[in-house]
Amino acid sequence: MSTLNALAKADQDTAKYQPFGAYQEEAIVSLALDHPEFFGSVGHYIQPNMFARPECQYLMAKILNSATEHSVIPTRNILRDDVLHELTEDDNYESVLTILNKISSPREVPLIKDSLVKWARNRAFGLLYSDDAVEHYRKGDFSKLEEIVQEANRIQDFGDKGFWFFENLEMLFKPESIEHRTTGFPKLDRYLNNGGPSPKEVLCWLAATNVGKSQLLCNNAITSLKGFGPNAPGQDVLLVTFELDAIKTAMRCLGTATNIPLLQMSDKQDIARKLALQIQNTYEKQLLIYELAPDECSVNHIYALMDSLKRMHNWKPGVIILDYLDLMVSRNPHYNKDDYGRQKHVANEVRGLAKNENVLIFTATQTNRSGTDNEKDDLVGLNNVAESFGKQFSMDYIVSLNQSKADRESNPPQLTMHIAKNRNGPKHETIRCTINYNTMSVRENS
Repeated sequence: MSTLNALAKADQDTAKYQPFGAYQEEAIVSLALDHPEFFGSVGHYIQPNMFARPECQYLMAKILNSATEHSVIPTRNILRDDVLHELTEDDNYESVLTILNKISSPREVPLIKDSLVKWARNRAFGLLYSDDAVEHYRKGDFSKLEEIVQEANRIQDFGDKGFWFFENLEMLFKPESIEHRTTGFPKLDRYLNNGGPSPKEVLCWLAATNVGKSQLLCNNAITSLKGFGPNAPGQDVLLVTFELDAIKTAMRCLGTATNIPLLQMSDKQDIARKLALQIQNTYEKQLLIYELAPDECSVNHIYALMDSLKRMHNWKPGVIILDYLDLMVSRNPHYNKDDYGRQKHVANEVRGLAKNENVLIFTATQTNRSGTDNEKDDLVGLNNVAESFGKQFSMDYIVSLNQSKADRESNPPQLTMHIAKNRNGPKHETIRCTINYNTMSVRENS
């Protein structure tokens, strides 16, 4: 009899509690291997016979035995050696290896983690109804009940990216330990994070209608391809637009890249084509533009898109541009009932996207009514964020775009960038820029 069949037969007469679906079982095995520290907080509530599929049951038994005996979750390579040593063709070991080799999908990880935490907490609190707990209650000994509640409350997702201070102390003295990306504006880069924002962070442009939010995001796309010296290298860029269509967005990016007015692009198409290809050949980076429907898409769509791009094209961006934040919905429909809750949670989810995918995200948001008064000389600040004040808390950097009527009518038009929020550097600094609405380019004034 094969090992897997024997394992299944040993449990066939046992009343089994199997709360997971077939695909969930595979996802939990992957999660245990890819996120061992998270799994350590919920794993002791799991038993192998909770898994219906013999392959998953076998692998989970291996994982849990290692956690019990050695206090570590084994690696895939170790498990692979065990599988090849123990199982035979009769066991259909190839199906076990297929599950073992499956890497956790970033789009599924938050859902599986959330399901496991809720399930484990439910199991933990359920111990309050056990015969042992009830007996302690009858005796008036509430310490056992308090212990159960405290243990259940400890089940949390605390992540698996801890930084061991003394073991990694030397990293703090290496300039390259902090990665940088560029905003495209050297002076702004110096203010933000002492060299430009980093992966896992979000920069949000804050401006009134028609000042230039989408235009700034197109500039971010082109300058991100180029980078800014060795400390902020060029990146592949995914630009998702919820407002303009992909062709119009691409034309704006072309104007930014070539400094050719959009209305003259047809007459100068040979020059424009040559300049654009020169950028690609020089920096060897790609810009991909996707057009998605406004008020219908959440970060789940971005995760799914990135999964598809990696699977079909072996391509992963280093920078994601979302044009723009206010046109997205939360991945949780419950939070989409009102604009305040929706935008606050969208901002949190976008920050999670940046962290999970290790990318820098550029996006934008609208000002409220008080931020649209061009007759005032006051700089737009955090109190001018439209709809949801709570969305600013998730942002690492918020830079407002300010343009008076005189700025708009000057030749060339001007605007002032104002650092309204900066997690890593000074606030309230300003940078004067020239904005060209014909070529879609924005440049710092010298």
